[in-house]
Amino acid sequence: MEVDFVKISPTQNMTILVTSPLDRIDYVKTAEKIMAYDNVHAEQVGFVEKALNPKALARLQMAGGEFCGNASLALCSYLVWKGRAEGGIIPIEVSGLNELLYCEIKKKDNYYLGKVSMPVPEIIKDNIIEISGKKYCFPVVYMPGISHVIVNTEQIAIGEETIVDALISNLDAITCDDAFGVMHYDKKRRFLKPFVYVKTAGTKVWERGCGSGTAALGAYLAYVSGRKTKAAIAQPGGTITVEAEIMDGIIANITIEGKILIVAEGKALL
Repeated sequence: MEVDFVKISPTQNMTILVTSPLDRIDYVKTAEKIMAYDNVHAEQVGFVEKALNPKALARLQMAGGEFCGNASLALCSYLVWKGRAEGGIIPIEVSGLNELLYCEIKKKDNYYLGKVSMPVPEIIKDNIIEISGKKYCFPVVYMPGISHVIVNTEQIAIGEETIVDALISNLDAITCDDAFGVMHYDKKRRFLKPFVYVKTAGTKVWERGCGSGTAALGAYLAYVSGRKTKAAIAQPGGTITVEAEIMDGIIANITIEGKILIVAEGKALL
């Protein structure tokens, strides 16, 4: 089978957008094949569909049905690159979100600068998880379609893989969301190492940059400080800037901003 694709790099969170129309029942199988090391290879796969809302220029449906901020920025940059939008504010539909999502895309010399208002958390609460016989408290930020665990690396001296495995083993006790992130955060360096697991697709990825994870971290930082937070969060693939506002103890608004590059377009043989 041949499928058309475009490969995009939002802060090196390598994203494949499949532009060929496919049946959703084939999305997981297609994603597994096209993101493999011996195929196009990427960290995540989204599928471009026709939007139901006439105000939206397109719909992004992730393979696991989750919400993804970086993939949303990737799609909007692609729409500008293809001449389907002129830049500025671009409305799209996105899986894991019931309302329209608006991305701001600015065309630069050889890349796009993208900013998007992210969905605010439904709740932020602590979860007690036992690892190797010891109990640890992990804050969890419940975003629409994906839950993110914040791991303070300065306070928890356990191997990253051990933490990830323990959290996945206790997944049902933490969240009912299909997509699940573990955000290892070094506060001193303002450095984030993101891991994302999508249960339906069976994917476990240490991402180079995570948009929803950065938004979740920004929301958590604003929540614990009780005030508006703006931070440039370094990640393996570059920097994502997050800004989170809080009103009366509730996160009112979150935006993330990062650099996006179109790196390849073609046909994948699956």
